[in-house]
Amino acid sequence: MAQGRLHPSSPFSARDSPRGRRAEDSPSRQLQWELERALSQIHLHEIERSKLHAYQKRQQQEELDALESAQAEVHRIELNAAKAQHETVRKQAEAVLQAYIQQEEEDRRRREEEERRRLEEEERRRRAEAEVKAQAHARAQARRRAEEERRALEEKERHEREEHVRQEAKRLAKQKAEAEERERKEKEATEQKEREAEAKAKAEQEAALKRQEAERAVAATKVTVPPSTTPAQSKDTSPVSEVEAQHANYLVLHKKLKKFRSDFWIAAKKDPTLKPHVGDMRRAIRTSVGQLTDDKAGNKKAHERLRATLHQALKDRPSPPVSVSEYLPAHLNLGDNGTTTIPSLALYLLSIFSKAVISGFVGECAVNPKAAEPIGTLVAQIFSMPELQFPRNVSSAAGQSQPTKPTSVSLIPILMCKFHATAPILFGISGRESTAAGKHRLGWRLDRITDDPDSKKAFVNENKHYDRLTGLGVGYASIALRNFSKAKVSNPWPPVHYWSSLAHIANTPPQEVQTSHLVLLKSMLENNAIDRFVLFFGAAGIAALRQAAVEFPRTLPRELQERPATKTLVLMVEGWKREKNFSLV
Repeated sequence: MAQGRLHPSSPFSARDSPRGRRAEDSPSRQLQWELERALSQIHLHEIERSKLHAYQKRQQQEELDALESAQAEVHRIELNAAKAQHETVRKQAEAVLQAYIQQEEEDRRRREEEERRRLEEEERRRRAEAEVKAQAHARAQARRRAEEERRALEEKERHEREEHVRQEAKRLAKQKAEAEERERKEKEATEQKEREAEAKAKAEQEAALKRQEAERAVAATKVTVPPSTTPAQSKDTSPVSEVEAQHANYLVLHKKLKKFRSDFWIAAKKDPTLKPHVGDMRRAIRTSVGQLTDDKAGNKKAHERLRATLHQALKDRPSPPVSVSEYLPAHLNLGDNGTTTIPSLALYLLSIFSKAVISGFVGECAVNPKAAEPIGTLVAQIFSMPELQFPRNVSSAAGQSQPTKPTSVSLIPILMCKFHATAPILFGISGRESTAAGKHRLGWRLDRITDDPDSKKAFVNENKHYDRLTGLGVGYASIALRNFSKAKVSNPWPPVHYWSSLAHIANTPPQEVQTSHLVLLKSMLENNAIDRFVLFFGAAGIAALRQAAVEFPRTLPRELQERPATKTLVLMVEGWKREKNFSLV
């Protein structure tokens, strides 16, 4: 292409001019050209760097895509493996289900076969009984005919025998009178012996209580026990003697609290700072226990009223302090030489609260077992209050060189001593209900024969006693089976005590089992007790329930198995299977 003609004013034309050529040789022009070349180089460098960045970014993205693809492949493989595992588990579950169905079918066929055999056996027995009755009837008719013939033959001798019969009647009447007189004297002698045995038993028990009091007083003066003597003592102490000793300790506490309530009330009436308030606080506690229902929202007011009353006794109403260890069983002594104290007003109100709880159990709960649940909840909340927990110093087993190990002790023995007095079977105590001493040992209540306060006392009848035990058993379960797993405070009477009471009853020798054992066992398993027991102890709890509710009744004598208490226990187990799908057989 031909080069165009340049305009005279163009800078290129000026450069070709002599002046322009002189200007190119100037330093400023040279510097301008060098700057332009440097800028162009920089521009080229930026372009190359941009291309390099784009290439690196694309390469990084490709690497990320490759990693994601590899991870996706790993996930796919893992999902396939999990799917295969789930399929294996499903097949195993199906196999187990088929085995279970087959076992159930075999059990059903076995039960049907047993039922068929039982019906056949009953039919054979009915036929045999019918034959025996027919034979007996034939023999009776033969005897009747022989008797008629004999009387016909003896009719002739009747006149001669009349005088003999009159004489014989006189003799028999005399013998009867003598027998009645002899029976009356024997009865009086037996009653006298029973009264003497009862008095002797009471004297022995009072002596045992006094010995326990003396031993506890001696133990309270010792802070620690030399480790060298501990093993020998543990070897010499059998479980039976330990049960008896603890029971005696609680009976000592029960008797001591009776005297404490009487003495405190007499002293409070003489104290102007306590007299106006003690009566109102006592009524508030009894009212709070008596107003409990199935309504949790309504019960909250009773709980708050009772807590406020106890806080008032602990902090706002000063009263003479008493040693906590003095009102604990000897085996739970704090080991503090009596330095830990509690206001006597608070101890008095706790004792009143315990009496109200027992009254609620033996009253309404004997008729309506579900009424025990709100009372048990209140008991657990009150005796788990931090203000009623006290540290106990127990000597370390390693030796005296190590420091003592503190544990927390609540005041729930104030309530438990009343259970020991009214239902000692819960704690392994046995006796015969056919004797006065046995009834006294088993906690039978003594009521006055008449309304006269000076009249004699007698044991309540069986129905009243068993009603009381029904309420006490269901009440004890409502206290001992509380779930404190989510609570910040400790359980004052953990479920292990329920296990212990169940074991005491189930391990009683068959020849020593009384109806009271069966009534208590059945009432302890009322309501939702089995659900909570299994929740706490799992498979071991199921085995214990099977032993107590199924195996234990089978070991009893035939006469005891036929009593209503045993039959209601069997029916309750069948009800679990029917209503809760919970089978122990």
